[in-house]
Amino acid sequence: MSETQLQFVERKAPEIMSALAEAPVYKKQGSVLARPATPGEEIKTTLESGAEETVNTANEGDWIVTNPSGEQYIISEAKFLGRYEATDEDGTYTAKGFCRAITNPFGQPIEIMASWGSPQTGDERCMIADTCNADGECDGEPYLIDADAFTETYKQV
Repeated sequence: MSETQLQFVERKAPEIMSALAEAPVYKKQGSVLARPATPGEEIKTTLESGAEETVNTANEGDWIVTNPSGEQYIISEAKFLGRYEATDEDGTYTAKGFCRAITNPFGQPIEIMASWGSPQTGDERCMIADTCNADGECDGEPYLIDADAFTETYKQV
């Protein structure tokens, strides 16, 4: 995605927040590999397609999560413990998180300023999601998920 093709979108714009409030609830499926992060460690989140989605730097207590497709991202310990639970296999965790999500309504690649302070990009098919509990009460911190990765890892409840 070239910079000129991207439309900057305010992730907390009223139209996004209201659409997410009405969106279906999805549950994350499957398992991930995870490990404690080293503070200062930089992780480039690269999609299966090779497109770079975002860059983030780990803080004390953060975790590095690797999805089955190889995509890596940083998550705080509190969020990690709320979204994943350990399995009998060392370093493997089962997903237990929920989100509400909508398909990118802008018809072109978008960029948002993610909650962790770095730009996050998605193509015209990406999903805009917000983590929530099983009852659909959201965090109010929208983020982007690649459409194919979303289809592979989330199921509507």
